[in-house]
Amino acid sequence: MSTTTRPGGYFITGTDTEIGKTHISCALAMGLVQQGYQVAPRKPIASGCLKQPDGSLLSEDAYRLQQASQTTDSLSLICPYQFEAPISPARAIRQAKQTIDLADLVKACQAPSSQFVLVEGAGGFLSPLCENALNADLAVELQWPVILVVGNRLGCLNHALLSVEAILQRGLALQAIVLNDLCEQADLDNLTDLKNLLPNQRITHQIYQPQPHPIQL
Repeated sequence: MSTTTRPGGYFITGTDTEIGKTHISCALAMGLVQQGYQVAPRKPIASGCLKQPDGSLLSEDAYRLQQASQTTDSLSLICPYQFEAPISPARAIRQAKQTIDLADLVKACQAPSSQFVLVEGAGGFLSPLCENALNADLAVELQWPVILVVGNRLGCLNHALLSVEAILQRGLALQAIVLNDLCEQADLDNLTDLKNLLPNQRITHQIYQPQPHPIQL
């Protein structure tokens, strides 16, 4: 990504849950800040949030995004819909007897046009976000290029190919695929295999590290 790119946005999704979407989103935010962008992180809905002493909930992902983006946006703006149960957001909404639909999530992703928006989904690309929408539906509504995070572990090639197919079938632009090492012993041959299987896609590699380092696309 060059410094002449006008502010816009990326939709960061993954092949599964717990494969490093927030880690990569934070690295992207740090890279954009280094290039002089104002970054607006958005995690419109999150489950598995931590209950605080005052009874409020905290999305650790939203907090990490806030810090990496160096933004003054409040956590309630970054992540307005939070649930404690570590289940899919759609099921958490039902259990809480709330009504949150796709339009609500789209609205929660908005930011000033002068800022670069990073929207992080929840779970995998086809995971349900609310009663009437998957992550894929939110991505289609936003129409921002997609960054697909692939957790480098056994089975990731199949998951990556299925996710890429689903993204492209919806007419979305696939900005990049990031193979994210989940441990120091991650299989580096998966990077070679991915490049051979998807020769027309931009594929990058995030080497295992406890804390994200700035990356640029």
